[in-house]
Order: sequence, then structure tokens, then C-alpha cells
Amino acid sequence: MILWGFTAVLGALIMLPAPEIVVFRTAIASVILVLILRRKLRIPLRDALNFTATGLVIGAHWVTFFLAVKVANVSICMVGMATLSLWTAILEPMIVRGRRFRPIDLVFGAVVIIGVSMIFKSESEYSAGFLIAIFSAFFASIFSVINSFHIKKAGPYLITCYEMMGACLFATISLPFLVHELDLVPSFMDWAYLFLLGGLCTVVAFSEYVNLLKRFSVFTINFMNNLEPVYGILLAALILRDYQHLGPGFYVGASVIVIAISLYPLVRRRFSMIEASYNPEDR
Repeated sequence: MILWGFTAVLGALIMLPAPEIVVFRTAIASVILVLILRRKLRIPLRDALNFTATGLVIGAHWVTFFLAVKVANVSICMVGMATLSLWTAILEPMIVRGRRFRPIDLVFGAVVIIGVSMIFKSESEYSAGFLIAIFSAFFASIFSVINSFHIKKAGPYLITCYEMMGACLFATISLPFLVHELDLVPSFMDWAYLFLLGGLCTVVAFSEYVNLLKRFSVFTINFMNNLEPVYGILLAALILRDYQHLGPGFYVGASVIVIAISLYPLVRRRFSMIEASYNPEDR
């Protein structure tokens, strides 16, 4: 989570458009993983296509993520990403058989919407970036749920390798639509940041995230992801001085969202225990 907290700051420091950042990030990660895996890359065609298709969703997540950073700033992007747990609570029951949607989800969803509206009112100039960040969290929730099925079929580095190829493909396709002038020769500092992004924040952090899906549920993983916005906002304040551009309404709304999402799993677990006590067959 600490490594992922750096991704938005690195995205702000890299002087390239969002799709280009993702192209270079995923290309670097793919090359590193191919060199690590080599002959182990041979897997059934169906699995390869499924992993690569999931990578397209990851590409959509990362392109919108860095686009939100560029359109607004790191702090706004991080608060939008804090809705990841809520998206997972809504989408997981729709995708995973046997998972039920609970009314408590609607209650916390309403609280998050209140926090979102506060930020919209106080930081209207960043509303576009905030919306893009919320869409980014939506895509992140989708591939998180899908990866919980993939981890049963292959190792984390192998899955990550094919997904990075898919993400690179998506980012490359999006270039003509989102970038007016390509910059295919990054500066020395951009290369340094890109290798940090592609190496530590992707090969290491993303592969370990996929590996953790063996031991934890998608919701638990995405609940831990709530630390990413916290780290991201703190790092943005220390490195980029984002706090100088944000009003009190942002911090009130952000606090409502972060507190609600942090309390959500505790309250949901409590309601599940009460529900199970009235429904012995669910135990």
C-alpha cells in the first residue's frame, strides 16, 4: 500500500500525458516479468486470453487514474479512489456466485455520496478530475473481483505479466483519443520515475497484491486499499504541497468518505453476525 501510495505522486511528477505513462509503465513491467519468467510464460491459450482481457480493464483503471491526477491533483484523485470498497461491495455480489448484497451497503453508499457532494461544492474546479477518479475506482473494483478467479489458475507473476501486456495494449489504443502530441522521448528524470513506477510500484506491488488474493477476500484486500488514499494524500502534501490548493470543504468531505469506508467493514461484519443469528442455515 505504501508503494501504491507513491503511484499518484510519480504520475504528477512525470511530464507525460496519462496514456503515455501507462504505456511506458506497463511496457517496462512486461519486459521485466518476461525476463524473470522466460519459459514459464507458456500457458493454455484460453487462460492467456482471459488474463490479457483483464489487463484491458487494468489499463482503463490506470489511464483514468493518471488522467485524474493530471486534470485535478493527487489529493482529489486519492479521495475518488477511496470509493473502491463501496464499488466492491456493490459489484462483488453481482459477479461472484453466492455473495449477497446487503441493505447496509446502501446506507454507507448514501454517506459516501454526501461526502462526494461536499467535495463537489467546495472544489468545483476539480469536479471533472474527481469524477474520473471515481470511474477509475470502478474499473479497479472490476479487475479485483476477476483476479480472485485467476489466482486459482496460475502464479501471481505470470498473471501480472499477461495483464500488463493487456494494459499496455489498452493504453496504446487510447493514445489517439486522449493525446494530441506524443512525447516518445521522456526526459532523464521521467525515465527514472517510470522505472520506479514500472518496477517497484507494478512488478513488486501489483504481483504481491495478486498473490494476496489467495489468502484474503476481494473485499478485505480492497479494504486494505483504503490506506492507499491516506498515504497518497500525505505524500502529496509533503512532496507536492497539494494542501495549498484545497479548501476546508475538501477535508470535511474527504474525512466523511474515509471514515465511512473505514467503518463499513466493521459494521457490515456486525450486521452479518446478527443476520446469521436469525438465519441458522447461513452459519
